Amino acid sequence: MPLLLKSCPNLQTLVFKGLIHRVTNRCGDACACNPGQKKRKRMKKLKEVCCLQTCRVKVLEISDCGGCFQELKQMIHFLDNLECLEILKVGVDPNKNSELVRANVMPLPRLSSKCTIQFI
Repeated sequence: MPLLLKSCPNLQTLVFKGLIHRVTNRCGDACACNPGQKKRKRMKKLKEVCCLQTCRVKVLEISDCGGCFQELKQMIHFLDNLECLEILKVGVDPNKNSELVRANVMPLPRLSSKCTIQFI
């Protein structure tokens, strides 16, 4: 994903179908998983050079969200680094407890003061 974001500087909308993925050594800095043994060093480095910090995305849409820890962790990573984000649209998996997902997502901190969260 870092390559995509760097090669599309005018990208304004990013859409994901779920946030669960298989962790590999090629996840990149757009991912919150940080595979490998030197996790703390990578986290520190991520904060300095994350490709999301230069990304101009205004709308982030995530469908089929189940509200698990890994999904919330990835959402936090996006919200902490997408400075221009105005709308986070979250589609809740119909088989999951939508009220629990809402309760976990709404209080997440956001870098952008303009960012609102919508459930679709």
